[in-house]
Amino acid sequence: MRDPLPWKDLSPIVRAAEPAGYTAVFLPEITGRDALLTLGMFAGETRRLLLGTGVLPIRSRTPLLTAMGAAAVQERSGGRLILGLGTGAVGAGALDELRETVRRVRILLQGETLEEEEGHSTSLSLRPGRDVPIWVSALGPKAMRLAGEIADGVILNWCPPERVPFARARIAEGAEAAERDPASVTLAVYVRAWVGPDEAEAMSALRVMAGRYASYRAYRRQFDEVGLGPQAAVAGQAHRAGRPEDVPEVLVRAVCVVGDDARGRLEAFREAGADLPIVYPVATADPAASIQTTLQALAPG
Repeated sequence: MRDPLPWKDLSPIVRAAEPAGYTAVFLPEITGRDALLTLGMFAGETRRLLLGTGVLPIRSRTPLLTAMGAAAVQERSGGRLILGLGTGAVGAGALDELRETVRRVRILLQGETLEEEEGHSTSLSLRPGRDVPIWVSALGPKAMRLAGEIADGVILNWCPPERVPFARARIAEGAEAAERDPASVTLAVYVRAWVGPDEAEAMSALRVMAGRYASYRAYRRQFDEVGLGPQAAVAGQAHRAGRPEDVPEVLVRAVCVVGDDARGRLEAFREAGADLPIVYPVATADPAASIQTTLQALAPG
């Protein structure tokens, strides 16, 4: 749920997801709602749904603040939090920083004392009770191996189903190096999705998003690795020129699920080895109605 819908629209959508058979709701944290605060609000609106951050940029909070917020959501929800973390802006040392953040947050959430530099130490006053699973976002092979070493789950993004077996293999390499069971790492995939009456409107919205992500170096590299490099190059250029209509439709359809075959395309991610394909509804002219229609059409129940 990326779009910062008014609470009067957002709350009913999340409540309806539970009887519809969805397993979890995930919130990215960009420039809209505070993800942990909002998940705490969702905890009071639901009974079964897992509540995931997808993802918190690690530099947006200290490890202590991240653990404090996570512990509060874990308590309020009765143990339903999935804490998803990501590097945010990429750069030299970003994966090392992610590794260290996961280590620190996990120590705090386990109720242990975190020893800091210069003899300082800290621990949480509020113990979350049940263990909080920590997932990480991963685009490239190094991040996937790191997920296998340290994480309880991994979230892929903007990729076709064919990327899933590749990710599985890299996760297994990392897990085996750390003497962990690769099967203990849940593999989830964000899949942009739209189902509704006006596919042309949907393609316009999806082209805007695909072009934006194709303009980012890390995503461009991933598109190259899955054989969509030329299309991504055109899409990135279109974004920079302010011409989203020039984003190739073949790129959109390769990594998104649209229209009548959306359910089949979504299932292709599961058949490729994903444990949890995550429906990422893309809003059109009426954001709440278009999101609700997509979620109803692709509901597992």
